[in-house]
Amino acid sequence: MRARMTILNLCIPNSEIKPYGGGPANQSPAGHSFQFRFNVKVTPRPKSPFARKGIDCPELEWVERIEWFAYNQRIGWYFVGATEENGYRVKPNSNTYKEWHTGRFFLAFDQSNNPPKGLAGMTDNKAAEEWIARNGFTWTLKLKDIPGMGITAGSAGGMGASLVTGDTRRRVIYFNLGFSRTYARARAVQILETQNGALTIHKFINQAVPKVQVDDPVNLARWRTQVNNPSNYNFY
Repeated sequence: MRARMTILNLCIPNSEIKPYGGGPANQSPAGHSFQFRFNVKVTPRPKSPFARKGIDCPELEWVERIEWFAYNQRIGWYFVGATEENGYRVKPNSNTYKEWHTGRFFLAFDQSNNPPKGLAGMTDNKAAEEWIARNGFTWTLKLKDIPGMGITAGSAGGMGASLVTGDTRRRVIYFNLGFSRTYARARAVQILETQNGALTIHKFINQAVPKVQVDDPVNLARWRTQVNNPSNYNFY
């Protein structure tokens, strides 16, 4: 039996969401940065000659559904297509997941986590893992993402490649973040829209929102009036 990690709680704090781009200068790209924050607890392995080294950790599940919409003068906005992936499974070495993939134990002895004496002086991820496996510890980890979209053009290639590349388009990302063996999830929705090279929606909603509500023309019209207030993270 090995030491075991448990996820205690997780969230996207409003205080850690930061809009960028857009504004009066119509700066590109536009989007939001945010931090996915979670507390982890490791129960020490049994004091037994048969206990195995290391820590049994859950798998990070960073699921994004990305939907694309285009505009036609005759029919208005219409759905083009979508992708849905567990980003961590597809690209674990991405900078977004680095602190989980290669530094989850190393960060335990960051001063913000008040590490005990035996852990505080360490500088190696593997050594920290072994100490925590023997003694147990509870600490906080944060993963930062910066989803954004170009205002006048689109990208091609990689996870989340633009399915609409003109200067008039809408992209919606549904975030579903959590871990295996853990029921709790952090859910959020980002809506970015441009029309003729001008940013018209710059919205991050820090909660789960059904697709039918995100696609509702009344809600879209309201969010267009909020384009210069990208720090409103509520549905309304």
